Amino acid sequence: DDDEYADISDFQDSGLAKDAAALTLAPDSNVLAVRTYDVMISYDKYYQTPRVWLSGYSESGSPLHGDEMFEDCMSDYVRRTVTIESFPFTSAVVISIHPCQHGNVMKNIVSNMQAAGGEVKVEAYMFVFLKFVSSMIPTINYDFTTAVEADTTSKKK
Repeated sequence: DDDEYADISDFQDSGLAKDAAALTLAPDSNVLAVRTYDVMISYDKYYQTPRVWLSGYSESGSPLHGDEMFEDCMSDYVRRTVTIESFPFTSAVVISIHPCQHGNVMKNIVSNMQAAGGEVKVEAYMFVFLKFVSSMIPTINYDFTTAVEADTTSKKK
C-alpha cells in the first residue's frame, strides 16, 4: 500500500485503537468523531507558573464528567497531579494539572537543552510547556508544526 496516511483499520487490527466510541464516524461524514477539549491556561500566582485546566466533550459534544476526563490521562497522574476542580472563572467542572512541580520540571528541561549546547528562546517556552503537559495527557494532540529550536551561538564576550 503506497498511501501516505495510515488507515484506521491498521490500528484496529493491532489493538492500538480499543475505544469503540472513538472509532465511530460522525453521521453522514468522513470525519472521525473523537473527544475534544478546551484548554485554558492561567497564571498561578502562588507557584508563579502557568496552570492548565481542561474541559472535555464527548464525541457527540456533551460535557464529560471528571472520571470520563481521567480516562484520557496517564493513570500515574490521576487524582495526584491531575485532579477534578471547579474552574475559578466560571465554576465549570474541569480537570486541572497541579502546578506545584511545573517550575522545577521546566527548569530541568531548559537546563538539559542548555547542557546539549542550546538555548531556549523565550517565545518557545509555552510550546515546550505544552509538550510537558502532553506527557500527562497523551491523548490530546497539539499542533506540532512549530519546532523548538535551541540557539547554539555563543553569547560569551
